[in-house]
Amino acid sequence: MPGFGSILSVARTAITVQQTAIQTTSHNIANAQTPGYSRQRVEMSPMMPLVLPFGSVGMGVEIADIARLRDTFLDGSFRRDAAATDAYGMRRDLLGEIESILSEPSDSALSATLDAFWNAWADLSNNPGNPISQGVVRHRGQQVVDMFSSTTSRLSDLANRTRERLTLTVGEINSLAEQVARLNGEISAAEASGNQAPDLRDARDRLCDQLARLGVSRAEPQQDGSVAIYVGGMAIVSGNRSRALEVRGGTAVAIGLVGDPDPMIGVSGALAAMVDFINVDSVAAQSRLDGLARGLVNGVNEYHASGWTASGDALGNSNWNPLLGPTGSRVNFFDTASLTAGTISLSAEVLNDPTVIASGDVQNAPGNNNIALALAALRDDGGMDALRTRLGANFGAVIGFPPGTSYAEHYRQTVTDVGVQVADAENQRVVFDAMATQADARRMSVAGVSMDEELTRLMQFQQGYSAAAKIIGTVDEMMQTLIQMV
Repeated sequence: MPGFGSILSVARTAITVQQTAIQTTSHNIANAQTPGYSRQRVEMSPMMPLVLPFGSVGMGVEIADIARLRDTFLDGSFRRDAAATDAYGMRRDLLGEIESILSEPSDSALSATLDAFWNAWADLSNNPGNPISQGVVRHRGQQVVDMFSSTTSRLSDLANRTRERLTLTVGEINSLAEQVARLNGEISAAEASGNQAPDLRDARDRLCDQLARLGVSRAEPQQDGSVAIYVGGMAIVSGNRSRALEVRGGTAVAIGLVGDPDPMIGVSGALAAMVDFINVDSVAAQSRLDGLARGLVNGVNEYHASGWTASGDALGNSNWNPLLGPTGSRVNFFDTASLTAGTISLSAEVLNDPTVIASGDVQNAPGNNNIALALAALRDDGGMDALRTRLGANFGAVIGFPPGTSYAEHYRQTVTDVGVQVADAENQRVVFDAMATQADARRMSVAGVSMDEELTRLMQFQQGYSAAAKIIGTVDEMMQTLIQMV
């Protein structure tokens, strides 16, 4: 039969539950500004009733669970968009570094250096065979060599720094994965009774957010309360165990699991941006520079080797067979064995003596300046058209440029392509950042703490606590009345 004890028991459970609800609400209010915090709710359920012949009598309330309000679907949307945001941000920054290295337009950039080189040939055409003008041509040529070398060195340094950054990022992913695995074990142990461990889950979700930005493809919840972490299609966290990633060198950089020979595919986030930059973007930029250097060496040498200095054969007639007619001094301006931007150099003859630099295409014709004019014209389409006609079918193999492309246009296209890619990466970053912000707002509408709502609930729980305490007071009065009657 129900009695005073039963009523007091109901009041006691009500007070205990309301106290817990007030403490949970206080916890929410205290963490309203804590990044990654999910609001918590005390889930209440009625206790098993006391069944009597005349019906069931309630026995009070109990706490079914303290649950956090979180939507894993919205988490996945945010992480996907945040990963894309960081990937495009990283791509923008790295390509921006290339743009900075090229530093166009600028008086100290490669385009200005090439202009000065062509101007030196134009000056030589006005003073064929003049030693001072020849010295200027050699000096400007050396500046071109130095600019190619400097640009290549800086591109190589950028690629190496990106490799180092990639290694650090992989190390950070490994560290975060270990922490997730440890939390998986703690959460599984804490939730063995069937109740959630909200704060531990929040800590793990914060780690998953960081991992998503770095390159983790997805985090999949498991039935035991753990999450499995995947990079590409391979799991790096399963239960309370994690597997380490490593950076693999060689011709192309790759990411793989330690002990697994297969490289990972489908990585995302900043990790993917760095791998793509090292394997594709930096290689493409260097290849464009190498193509320009090769075309420049072969094009300038094509004219110069057929030219003569004002006094005749620059090498004392040793390279000219009179029986074959005038063939030019056969002195190359650039070293023919050095055909990349990192190796381009002046020929030994030009380095040793600038007076071997040719001006004309006729032997013993001091006023002839056809070679200097042809080389000065290479800055424009007309000069390149003349070179294309001169080489005929060999133009593609010797110079390597598409039809209608001059040296300046080839380099300008290189700079433009980088600029377009930087702008595109920034546009994509802005788009995905807006999407990530919206996704975060949606998930925070579920998980975030509303101070107005929490204060309202706090008053409700306070009233519930007061009402439960009043029940005890009522029971006390009833007992006093009964004692007085006795």
